[in-house]
Parts: sequence; C-alpha cells; structure tokens
Amino acid sequence: MEPSSSAANASAKSGSSLRFYDIYSSIVKQHSQNAETSNKEGTATIHTQTLYRAGKTQSLEYYADLVLVFKYKQPVKGAVARPEYEQKTLQAYQDVIEKLTRVGLQHETRPNGPDMLFIFVLCPWAVLKREITKNSIHDWLAGVRVADTAETEQLLQPAKGRDESLDDVTESDRLRIIAELIRGIPSEGGAGIYAGEDEYVKSILPLHDKAFNMSWLKSWSTKWIVDQNDLSQVRDHFGEKVAYYFEFLQFYFQWLAAPTALGVLIHFFGSPFSISYGVFVILWSVVFTECWKRREKELALWWGVRHVSKTEMRRPTFKGDTMMLDPVTGEMEPYFSPWKRWTRRIAGIPVVVGGALTLAAVITCVFGIEVFLTVYYDGYMKEILIYLPMVLYSLAIPNVAAICKSVSLKLTDYENYETRGSHEYHLMQKVFIFNALTSYMSILLTAYIYIPFGPQVISTFQSYGLPFASATIDSHMLQNRLKAFMITTQAVSFATETIVPWLTRRAMVGAVKIKNEVSEKLHHETNGQGPAIPSFGEDSEDTKQFLNRVRKQAELPEYDVNEDYAEMVLQFGYVSLFSVIWPLTGLCAFVNNWVELRSDAAKISYNARRPIPSRTDTIGPWIDNLQTITWFSSITNASIIYLFHGTLDTSEAHGPRLGLAMLLLWILVSEHVYLGLRSTVGLLLNSIPTDAELKVRKKEFGVKSSWLSRLSDAIGATSFSVGVNGLQSRSLEDPAGGLQDATPLESDIGIQAIRSSLKIN
Repeated sequence: MEPSSSAANASAKSGSSLRFYDIYSSIVKQHSQNAETSNKEGTATIHTQTLYRAGKTQSLEYYADLVLVFKYKQPVKGAVARPEYEQKTLQAYQDVIEKLTRVGLQHETRPNGPDMLFIFVLCPWAVLKREITKNSIHDWLAGVRVADTAETEQLLQPAKGRDESLDDVTESDRLRIIAELIRGIPSEGGAGIYAGEDEYVKSILPLHDKAFNMSWLKSWSTKWIVDQNDLSQVRDHFGEKVAYYFEFLQFYFQWLAAPTALGVLIHFFGSPFSISYGVFVILWSVVFTECWKRREKELALWWGVRHVSKTEMRRPTFKGDTMMLDPVTGEMEPYFSPWKRWTRRIAGIPVVVGGALTLAAVITCVFGIEVFLTVYYDGYMKEILIYLPMVLYSLAIPNVAAICKSVSLKLTDYENYETRGSHEYHLMQKVFIFNALTSYMSILLTAYIYIPFGPQVISTFQSYGLPFASATIDSHMLQNRLKAFMITTQAVSFATETIVPWLTRRAMVGAVKIKNEVSEKLHHETNGQGPAIPSFGEDSEDTKQFLNRVRKQAELPEYDVNEDYAEMVLQFGYVSLFSVIWPLTGLCAFVNNWVELRSDAAKISYNARRPIPSRTDTIGPWIDNLQTITWFSSITNASIIYLFHGTLDTSEAHGPRLGLAMLLLWILVSEHVYLGLRSTVGLLLNSIPTDAELKVRKKEFGVKSSWLSRLSDAIGATSFSVGVNGLQSRSLEDPAGGLQDATPLESDIGIQAIRSSLKIN
C-alpha cells in the first residue's frame, strides 16, 4: 500500500478491508472447542498460531502478532520536491515489506491518517516453529536451560519427525521470538528492521490483550498480597524483564514490613536519631540486598533464563574496527578492542563528573536561595519572593538533568557496546548518578551544611546589617525536609503516572480528531491536492473498532521499566540512608509500594504501549546501585546519629557536635561493620542451595547419566557410571583399558543446526 495520500485513497476505495482480519474474525466466531473450523480459506491463507489460539481466547486482539508504525512527513510544496520525496518514501516502504517477506513473515498495511501506515505482521506457523527450534538450540548451546534427553532428541530430529505442538510456548516467548526475527541482524537471519533508528519505522508494538489486562487489574486490586501465581502470569504475558520488576517490587514491599514496624515503635516510644534503629537499618539493608541477589538467581533458574545474556543479539549500531575469527564458533565476527572501549570510558569520566558537579552546583544555589528567602529574609516583597526557589527549581533542575542524561546517552553510544544489555547497563549507571544527586542533595546539604554551620552564616550576614528574621536552627528542619520528599514526591509521582496520562490521553484524542477534520477540510478546499484521511467505508464495524484500538495504542508512550526501577531504588535510598532521621520513612514507603504495585500494572495496561517481551536473568545495573546505596548508608547513618543523637533541639550557639576526628572514627567503624556484615551474610546465603538449584542439579545429573547410558549402548564396549568421584569407565573387551574404536555419534541434522545457531559470547 503506497504511503501517499492519493495511493492510500485508491487502495481504500478498491479494497480497504483487512482480509486476514476478516478471515480471522470469522474463524473466532465459527470456532468450537472440539471441532475444526469450516473456514478452509483462512486456515490455508494465514497458518498463524493466532488461529490455533482462536478457540481458546475468543479474542480478536490476537489477529496481528506485531504492528510496525511507518511514519513519513508530508512533502514540501513544490512540483520538483514532491515526486522525489514520494519516490524515496515508496522505496523505503517497499524495503520494509521485502525484509519482512524475506524472513517469511506475512503482512497487511493500512493507513492511519495522512502521514502514517500500520503494517500488521503475522508469523506463519511454519516460520514460528523454525524460530522456536532455532532459539531452543541456541539456549541449549549457551547453557541457558537444561534440556532432558527426550527434549534434546526432539531438537535434533529432522523437521518431519518433530512434534508439531507449541502448547508450551508462552505468549511472551512467541512475541519475543517474532520481534527478534524482525529486529535481528540480516547476517544472523533477521529482517534488519530497527525501530527508532530507521528514518521511517518509528516503533514496533504488540497489541494489548484487553481481556488479560482487565482480569489482571481486577485480580490484583482485590488482593492484599500478590501471590507467586499472579507474578508468573505477568512473566508469561509480558516477559522476564517486566516480571523481574514486579518480583522485585513485591519482594521489596514484603521486606519493608520490618523497618515499618520498628520505625513506628521508635517514632512513638523511642528517642530521635536512635542508635539501635540506625544499626538495624544498616543490617536490614545488607540482608535485603544479599537476599535479593539470591532470589533473582533462583528466579533465573525457575524461569529457564540462566546465562541468557550469552544469547543476546548484537546491537545494530555496534561498529567493529575489524573482522576477526571468533574462537568459539570459528566464524568471522566484527570486533572492537576492549582496550579502546576502556580508553573511551576513561575519557568520558571527566564529562560525567563535570555534569554531576554542574547539577550539584545548581541544586546548591537553589537550596541556598530557598533557605535564605523562607527562613532568614524579612525584607521587602517576602510574600512573593518565597516562591522564587520553586520557579528556579522547576526551570533549572529538569533542564540541567535532561542535558546530563542526553550527554550520558551520547557517551554510552561512543563507548560502542556490542549488546543491548551492556549498553543499557552503562547508560543507567551514568543516569543514576544524576537521579541520586537530584533526589538526595537537598537533604545532604541540610544535614551536613545548613544545620551545623547555619549559626555562623547568620552571624556573618547580620554583621553587614542585612534584614534577617530570627530563626531557630534545629533537626526539625531536617525531619521536615525528609517528610516533604517522602510524602509530596510520592504523591506527585502517583499523579504523573496515573492521572496525568489519563488527562493527556483524553486531550490527544480531541487533538487528533480536530487534526483529521482540518486535514479533510484542507483536502476539499485544495481540490484534492492537500493531505487526505483515507476512507474506510467498506470496513465492517468490527474492523473499524479494531483499527481504532490500534490507533489509540500507537499514540501511547513506550513503557520503560528502568524508570520504575529508578523510582524504587531511589526510594530504597531514602529508607536506608535517612530513615534514622524520621523513622516513619519506612511506613510511607510500605504504603506507597502497595499502591505502586497496582498503579504500575494499570500504567502498563492503559497508559503505555504493551512492551515487547525481553529476557533477562537479573535486574541489571540496579542491583549494583542497591549495593552502593547500602554502603553509603553505613556512612550517613553513623554520621547523622553522631551529629544529632540526643540533640533534637540544637539551637545552642555551637550547634550539633562537630568533633571531626571522632566523627571520622564513628564513620570508619560503621563502614567496617557494614563490610563484615555483607561478607558474612553473603557467605551464609551462598552456602545454602535454593530449591531451584537443587532441581537443576538433579536434572543435569539425570541428563548426563542418561546420555552416558546411551553412549555405552552405542559403543557397546565400555561401561560408564557416574558416582561421587566422577566419571568411571571399565572396558568390557580390553582389561587394560586400551583405546577402542567407536562409531561417531554426530548427526548431520544436529551439526547443521548447531553451526547455524547464533553466536555464543
């Protein structure tokens, strides 16, 4: 379908109906649980797994596996430029279609307004089986999962002898495999379509399953505690990457119960800046991070994604300096020297440090102005000037932070990482520095600069005769600032994630409607020369409703799980770093996370595009950030307790205790206690195997024993056994144990499959 307005109209008039969709609709309506559909044309035409699922789901949302959003600009006015631009756009569209066809994918195209096309992609049954087999072999070679003997034989079977059932393939695996086929590098069997990096293909999106979303939200909103079955459904539907986030959020929510309960007791019955509570927070932070590391490894084993990072595809923007022979596969691969990458990383350190210092300086200036105007200043126009810091903060901080993040992205691109995972890891580490500064800098300035040295600053300014109000500097200011961050910030975050997107979506619907009306009017006024909205007069009502749902989903923002991780890790920082200031910090986080677990589910279901499923075996850079925060908490808790314990009213002339030598000793002892706790807890947890580890070991032992038994039968000359001392062999024909001739066990099919699999790092 041509992406020009005239071509789109011609196509719409000649046959605008979505042929595959109409066939699929009839199959869904005619299908019965134990009977074959009578629509032979549809079965012969599509052959997708969606037809197989039709009787189970009764959902028209499964018509298309994925949708490609092909967007182009209206050509500039001018007789010369318009034909050239139209030809360029047509060629780009034809290239996309040819790439999809080359890898065996079927497609249908429909226009969405005057400058956008929807390319509905359907994966035939045979292609899906081929890619699943290829993916399974790749996982087997990389050690991602343990395949038993029967499963391994099934993989090595000739195509005609394989089991045709795909019942055990989850929805997330199906979509992930199809997406990898589209986004894969052509040299590795992919179509080479890179959304966002292509000039015309702006995005690739799977369609939301409305029935699943409604059931998901209804189930979670009526439960106090989300159980493991609920989280497993998220994994089967959205993939491991999203499921890991919800697992982490649920795990973190449950672990917050301890600091919440103790914090309430300390707040109402204990003393401020409690030493015992500070020690408990450090211990809790250490045990929590170590237990989560154990939990994520256990999940990787249960979900069959252990070592999945070894199977990651190469980034399309990765640029090798030269081609080198891979020592594992023996194939020529693009190579980029690690030394050169390290050189680039070192060169980028001053840039990151400079950005961090700039952001810190801006925050410090805004903080100083805020304190001066709200606490000390008692002069002209104070009622108006007190709002100046808020204006400065809203204008300066987001813009400076956005610039820093943009620079971080450019630096990470410059470092030229081979896989998406490594690129994302190093990008998030840089971005987290700026997020942490924005979140924690104000509290740190209050605790270590403002309260200790405030009286001296007042005396200095008063000596110049400036108009100051009398102010009492005490630790209540520190508590109030932390309360503001924990309550106000989380309330604003909830509003921006739920209420604002809903209002924005309503506004966008109205804006699109007005835009289409204006385009249609302009088209009539210019006698058909202006952009037109293609007519869908021949579409059935079901088709119109389906296309309308697709349009609404395409207008939604993409879901980025790293934004949610950042929010939770920063909140963990408030609890571990500063809850000794205000013990109810844990309670605020506990309540917020109960709501967050459900609001994030609603955000994915209604306020964002459905994410393309992705596999992972960890929460990525965020576990390192958790450990960094835990280490830093040993410093903040020790120093804050030393400065403020027993001195809630520190309005005396000398302020809180400022013995530098004793403060450093206090911090040093606390840090060494942290290091000892971390080592001890880590050793204890690692010495106790999880149920998943025992199950995998048992399966590996059974598989190896089975193969050794088959090997013994095949050779017919040597008896093998597996015992506690390892592999033992005894010759049946040669007591001396001499070398026996053996028949090679290689299968041509197996060798071909292995050699055609993807690269293993």
